[in-house]
Amino acid sequence: MNELKSRVRSGEICVGGWLTTASGQVAEALASCGFDWLAVDMEHGAAGLTEVESAFVACERHGVAPLVRLPSGDPILARRVLDLGAHGVIVPQVENAGELNDFIGQLLYPPKGRRGVALGRFNAWGDEFAEYFAFEPLIAAQIESPAGVEQSHEIAALEAVDVLFLGPYDLSAGLGAPGDFASDRYAAAVESVRSACQPQNTALGLHQVTPDGEELRQRIAEGFRFLAYGTDMIALRHALREVRQLRNERR
Repeated sequence: MNELKSRVRSGEICVGGWLTTASGQVAEALASCGFDWLAVDMEHGAAGLTEVESAFVACERHGVAPLVRLPSGDPILARRVLDLGAHGVIVPQVENAGELNDFIGQLLYPPKGRRGVALGRFNAWGDEFAEYFAFEPLIAAQIESPAGVEQSHEIAALEAVDVLFLGPYDLSAGLGAPGDFASDRYAAAVESVRSACQPQNTALGLHQVTPDGEELRQRIAEGFRFLAYGTDMIALRHALREVRQLRNERR
């Protein structure tokens, strides 16, 4: 059983942390903060597979579901992080439902898919073979471009997709206004993805990069159910921002 997948599908709000460093200590610190899930960012972050495994150990110690944001829809890497114990994957730049469906098929065991059967830490080297064979990973499809928005209804309709996860910076850049989340075009794109989620009861997700609690509450009030909150490095810099302010005041 995949508890995080079940929680998302039942409509729960799940808030996650975002790890961009390759530090096991930072992973441990994030995992101990009360997040529902923690994603290791392998697209823009520094972690390799060794650091991913270390982060997963920290997650498991604190009862946090470990995820990976993949660098691409690479089924080989996706299967390797699942074999290390990932509870799901966040797939970037999804723009085609057919391609995503083929990718997902390589992450599921027969008869649903074509994932290779092996022994490893994910199934306690065979001690939990039968229980894990029924496991299905959480799939969060990142909608980060106008093409992804256009395909969002077809993507949400895929049975294995749990979340349509907005990447705000890439999406706003693709709409011609990078970092402008107040533009009419950006708001229209968000509403289009929201409308795609509703018929399927797919969770609407978002990476809220700024670590601001009031903004997080506002996003929840707007109907986002699967939220990444900040990143490790952004949170660190946010906590220390007064140093720069004080330096500027002394000049």
